[in-house]
Amino acid sequence: MTESPGWTSPGSPEAPPGPTGTGHSAPVPPPAAGTAPVPPPAAGTAPAGPGIGLIPLRPLGFGELMDGTFALVRRNWRAAFGLTLALAAVLELLQAGIDWWIHTGGGGTEPLLSANYLAPLALFFGVLASGLLAPVVSNGVLGRDTSLAEAWARARARLGRLTCLCLLLAAIGIGALALAVVPLLLLAFATDLPGLLALLLLTVPPVVWLTIRLTLAVPALVLEEQPVLGALKRSWRLSRGAWWRIFGLTLVFRLCLTAVAAVLAGPGEIVDMVLEGTSGGGAGDGSTAIGIAAVAVFGTVARTVTLPLEGALQTLIYVDQRIRREALDLELAHAAGLPGYARPAAAAPSGA
Repeated sequence: MTESPGWTSPGSPEAPPGPTGTGHSAPVPPPAAGTAPVPPPAAGTAPAGPGIGLIPLRPLGFGELMDGTFALVRRNWRAAFGLTLALAAVLELLQAGIDWWIHTGGGGTEPLLSANYLAPLALFFGVLASGLLAPVVSNGVLGRDTSLAEAWARARARLGRLTCLCLLLAAIGIGALALAVVPLLLLAFATDLPGLLALLLLTVPPVVWLTIRLTLAVPALVLEEQPVLGALKRSWRLSRGAWWRIFGLTLVFRLCLTAVAAVLAGPGEIVDMVLEGTSGGGAGDGSTAIGIAAVAVFGTVARTVTLPLEGALQTLIYVDQRIRREALDLELAHAAGLPGYARPAAAAPSGA
């Protein structure tokens, strides 16, 4: 599979010559000889940008990013769902094991917390899925389809660094949360519960702020072949000045994915509740095992659908930020071979 060009960071030895400004103000090259000029946009409308596939190569709006995410995953559904199916199945099998253990010998309060046992692993798999989907999205931006074998071949070459980055991001998140929560827990004995809850709420914004600033590290590592620390630095630079925009996109999209997951996983929950009600919930009862299996099956479907959507949005935000800051759209248009976006030929040496 041919590597998608145009993803190296500005100033790197591999970066091709091109505009690297801090906004979308780079001049568009004139059309090549013999091609019809592109008509100007109508008054009051934004430039459409060069069209290649499902995503126009220009700064994208809020709705365009979300629509483009669904469109890219739908077009490459075999690669997208194939890469995340194994991750979803592992999570749901572990969750089913926990549910069965709680059913046969767990305490009365543990079922309320069972969904949180795998939360760290679910976050880790979510970040990993974003890295696996980054090549699929990058090809989709250029109007190219990606098979499951091609997507895995590109992701496998970076799987070691991607895993290290996932672990480092998890450690940073846990460390930031611990630094904020531990002092409050030490004060728990000297304050009442409402005061403690208010202090705990104050610890959430710093952790969320740090998470958003580092959210573009995964696509930077995969698409730019950055080292782990270099990917973190790239995310920090690309998200500067765009925190609220990235936060809003991520929040709204995750709320949408939560609703989608609830619809897809709902039949399994209904089957489990019906069987539990008819059997009385006895330990070791066969109908309870069937209910847990139904929850696992439908939960796997829900995670298989939502994991690639979340990862695709993350990569699209990364592409959009580079278009806004580094005029990446011109380089991608050249890589796609659009008329009028070819680089000028190098001048011949004098006396040739």
